[in-house]
Amino acid sequence: MFKKISGWGNNIKFYSNIFYPKNICEIKKMMQATCIARGMGRSYGDSAIQPNCTISTLQMNKVISFDKQNGIIEVESGISIRYLLKQIVKAGWFLPVTPGSKDISIGGMIASDVHGKNHHKVGNFKNFILKLKLIDHNKKILECSRKKKKKLFNYTIGGMGLTGIIYSCRFKLKKISSNFLYRETIKNNNLKQTLDCINKSNKWEYNVAWIDTSAHENSIGRSIITRANFIKKGKTTEFYEKKRINLGIILNMIPSLFMNRYLIKLLNELYFYFHKSYIDTIDIDTFFYPLDSIKKWNKIYGSKGFISYQCSISKKNSYSKIKEILQKIKKEKIYSFVSVLKSMSKTDKEISFSQKGYTLVFDFPIYSNVYKVLDNIDELVKKNKGKIYLCKDSRISKKRFIEINNEFMKKDFTALRKTQKFFFDSIQSKRLGI
Repeated sequence: MFKKISGWGNNIKFYSNIFYPKNICEIKKMMQATCIARGMGRSYGDSAIQPNCTISTLQMNKVISFDKQNGIIEVESGISIRYLLKQIVKAGWFLPVTPGSKDISIGGMIASDVHGKNHHKVGNFKNFILKLKLIDHNKKILECSRKKKKKLFNYTIGGMGLTGIIYSCRFKLKKISSNFLYRETIKNNNLKQTLDCINKSNKWEYNVAWIDTSAHENSIGRSIITRANFIKKGKTTEFYEKKRINLGIILNMIPSLFMNRYLIKLLNELYFYFHKSYIDTIDIDTFFYPLDSIKKWNKIYGSKGFISYQCSISKKNSYSKIKEILQKIKKEKIYSFVSVLKSMSKTDKEISFSQKGYTLVFDFPIYSNVYKVLDNIDELVKKNKGKIYLCKDSRISKKRFIEINNEFMKKDFTALRKTQKFFFDSIQSKRLGI
């Protein structure tokens, strides 16, 4: 099928030959000289688009095996978090690491090596993956793990689909005793308070800060921190998913000018002002996946879409660097409402995004000056030896990327790509020279 596709940011659109195989045999038949796998299309930029051949994994969505006693599950790569939760929660299990949406495939989680609100405790998804099966450029099925084809295993996780078509994954789940979490919400008046609160929250498994990007100088970095632990006593039941609001048609009619800097500034100020510190209990769906309550919420930014930007900041001098980034955003008035700060526990030695320190996430409308400002922020990230998360990226230059995420230029990874004759590539990989 030849059609126009985009990332979740909806700011980059390409026509692609997209195929929908149901099994391995069909994948092999559909693979062409250059191709890339695509799950649910929730990477924000151009990482899951290949004009020549985009292989959708959506019909490969089965649970292969599930050891309910030990919490070991093997699934096909196209299965969504949404479907998976309906299988595992009622059995007393949860994902060890989860992104902020249920509409993400396991294959996408692997390719992006996702991290959640608990990185400071458990790290990224890679830590729980036991085995992968993928189809290489010779159409062979390869099995890899920490003991078998170790390099392929390490470069597939976080490799943005550039090592092959992921068919299946076996991984370890997290044991839970309830569908509910004990949550504490804390209001902080500046960046120092925010970082102090985050650093003193080690007893909490899940910890995330919403940042007010419109705050004035004295209150730069003010935040609403949400931290939570699963309730230890109780019983798990069927996964409850709250009813979704479908604003797709209305949002498609909204011009890009609607989400302007003045409205977003106002939303930030109101959200912080009316938020209070409190303690309560909250269900899985509401806590982990709040944006899923609105179908196609990305359409709120209008036809031009938006830019999602995520960087990591190393632990050293993190306060001054985070403050500098927030000051830059404030000065240039490129306000973001979806603005998140999280703690990260350790640096992955391979090509993963994870790094000891902090990670910042922003969703920016397409302001006239946003690309120039983000180029400047890239420079700050480089100076602090941070990283850029490719799952969110749609605009970093090749030169800057090589300077920042240079692990993608490691001899072993580039040698693997040359062996494949760059069979697997995407708009993003070509843009970045990977």
